[in-house]
Amino acid sequence: MQLYITGTPLGNLEDMTYRAVETLKNVDVILCEDTRTTRKLTTHFDIDTPLRAYHDFNKEEVEDRIIEEMHDGRTFALVSDAGMPVISDPGFELVARMQDEGLEHVVIPSGSAFAMALVASGIPSYEFTYFGFLPKTGGKRKKKLKEIMAHELTSVLYESPHKIKDTVAMIRDIDESRMVSISREITKKFEQHIRRPASEMLELLGGKVPLKGEFVIVIEGAEAESVHFDIPVAEHVEALTKEGLTPKQAIKKVAEARGLKKQDVYDEFHETKK
Repeated sequence: MQLYITGTPLGNLEDMTYRAVETLKNVDVILCEDTRTTRKLTTHFDIDTPLRAYHDFNKEEVEDRIIEEMHDGRTFALVSDAGMPVISDPGFELVARMQDEGLEHVVIPSGSAFAMALVASGIPSYEFTYFGFLPKTGGKRKKKLKEIMAHELTSVLYESPHKIKDTVAMIRDIDESRMVSISREITKKFEQHIRRPASEMLELLGGKVPLKGEFVIVIEGAEAESVHFDIPVAEHVEALTKEGLTPKQAIKKVAEARGLKKQDVYDEFHETKK
């Protein structure tokens, strides 16, 4: 086996598994985001395996060397700073390259913050969509959040402490009655999960909910489409775009709801827009 995709604790070192410790001790190299962060983990568990940086800023430069060493028989573990690697972190490119070249890999599991927050949210979890982090720039953030708020399934996203209030304010402005759960410091001493309507959640941030640690937001899905089917198809599409969907998403949704072909909806919508 050339690569072990190895989950590590989110914050509480007692969550480290025996299998993960043995894996990190027995591979030739540990690939990590930040060697300083991973060194704290390896020191705690008396792991002396060499660490090598692998992150968004160097992954293209180091990938060829890693693959070459794998072909020579060296074994690697891939870890993130906390939780499961690859999820909202680099790594899928390396895994895809390995698959293309017939190299073997396995997963050593641990928890992921988004899954734990979803379980603790009290919001339906039968079906959900994980969105990771929102875009950094204001316009793109707002557009993406409008799309998420129009989503009929439960949505899960990550947010930083210095942006959490702005994000919750945008959620409130879009739909103040929408149920939202905020989770922070998962598995740590001050772990916290609070569920409230968006209108009430903003008031808690900075008070009952300190602006410290990484946050996970779980958002209740939007209500099923309520636009009446007796309005023209083009107006139906237009109504959905005003709720935050892109024209392409709205066309697909209208076609599915009305049992029409997407091309027919597309043609009618764009014919009306001319």
